[in-house]
Amino acid sequence: MEPNLQHDPHAAQAQHPNRQFDQEESSGRRVNLLTGMLLGAVVGGLLTLLSSTNRQNTKQGLSGAKDSVSSLASTIKEDPSGKASQVIEQVKSASGIIQEVASDVQNVYDKVNAELDTVKSDASSVKDTATEAKDDLSSISEKVVEAKDVALGKEQAPQNNQSDSTQQNK
Repeated sequence: MEPNLQHDPHAAQAQHPNRQFDQEESSGRRVNLLTGMLLGAVVGGLLTLLSSTNRQNTKQGLSGAKDSVSSLASTIKEDPSGKASQVIEQVKSASGIIQEVASDVQNVYDKVNAELDTVKSDASSVKDTATEAKDDLSSISEKVVEAKDVALGKEQAPQNNQSDSTQQNK
C-alpha cells in the first residue's frame, strides 16, 4: 500500500480526472485569458505598424480622433447643460424611432400570423376536397369495373343502378 501524500497530484487527478492542472498550487506565473488577449493585440498592432502606409493611416486616424474629442470637450465645457439636454433629446428621439420600429415589427408579425392561419385553413380545405375527390374517384372506378364486367357478360346488371345514377345527378 502506497503512503497517502498530503499534496499528491496523482490523488487529485484520480478525484478529478477532467482537471489536468491544479491552478491553486502552481508555483509558476499564471497568464489569464484577458492578459493573453491584450498582449496579442499589442503585438499584432506593433507588427501592423511596421508598414509605412499603416503608420500614416494610424497617425491620421488618431489625430482625427484627438480633434473630435477636444472639440467635444470644449463644447461640453462651454455649455454643459445645453450639451446634456441635446444628448437627452437625441436619446428621446431615438427611443421614439425604436418604438415605431417595434410597432411596425409587431404589425408585420400579426399580418404574417393572420396569413398563416388563412393558409392553414385553405390547406385544410384543400385536403378535405382532395379526400372527397379520392372517394368519388374510387366509387367511379368501382362502377367502371362493374360496367366492364357487365359488358363482358361476367356479371348481371343491377336493377336499381339506373335510378341511383339519376338520383345522384340531381
